[in-house]
Amino acid sequence: MRTRQWFQAALMLLLGLYLLETLLTGEIAYYINERFNWLAGVAGFTLLALGVINVIALLSEPEQGKPTAQPAPELLTSAPRMAHGGTARWYVLAILSVPLIFGVFLPAQPLGSAAINNSGITFSLNVADDQVFSIAPTQRNVLDWVRAFSASVNLDEFGGQPADLIGFVYRDARFEDDQEFMVTRFTVSCCVADAVAIGVIVRSPQTAELSADDWVRVQGRFEVRNFLGQRTPILIAETIERVPMPERPYLFP
Repeated sequence: MRTRQWFQAALMLLLGLYLLETLLTGEIAYYINERFNWLAGVAGFTLLALGVINVIALLSEPEQGKPTAQPAPELLTSAPRMAHGGTARWYVLAILSVPLIFGVFLPAQPLGSAAINNSGITFSLNVADDQVFSIAPTQRNVLDWVRAFSASVNLDEFGGQPADLIGFVYRDARFEDDQEFMVTRFTVSCCVADAVAIGVIVRSPQTAELSADDWVRVQGRFEVRNFLGQRTPILIAETIERVPMPERPYLFP
């Protein structure tokens, strides 16, 4: 029982430290929407406090075999029950250890092409957002453009419009040749469990030089062409350059 109590206290301390460390390094952005960072901070400090309280309680308990004062008769039956109820069972502690083990031993990285292969990619969003049209074309990110395409009743209006986009490279199996790829981002409403991949189709002779998951900055102008039997704005790249992954790789609707 005492070993389990020490393990529980250590687990609380380590989980709290891990949460706060991901906040300080910015790695928390790989897992949740940034507007929930404060919740991770509260959880981290709470776990640390509980861990410290558990350690203090364990240190204040008498060592096994050391004589103690005789407890009051009315407490004899309740004390063992309280001690047992205050410590989680081993299988519960093992389950709680899993996220800590993965977090420590697996490198933190955002979602990429492998996740798209499992869930697919979205070319449009069924949410009209008139505010996106007030953003200058060169200031729009991938999410802004996908929203604009979805809200438009005449896609031809995008022909000739300039764009300046940052995202990672994804090649869809439906592309007809090796000159097309998608500049892609994930949107996250709450956490990576609800992440949705969105992208803008890019056409460039440089496509063959790019690898999946390369982060790139693409500048060019849109042309409206047929894609999979539908009129679709395609970004004709004028320049493509590799760039570092942004500090916040996800976009937040």
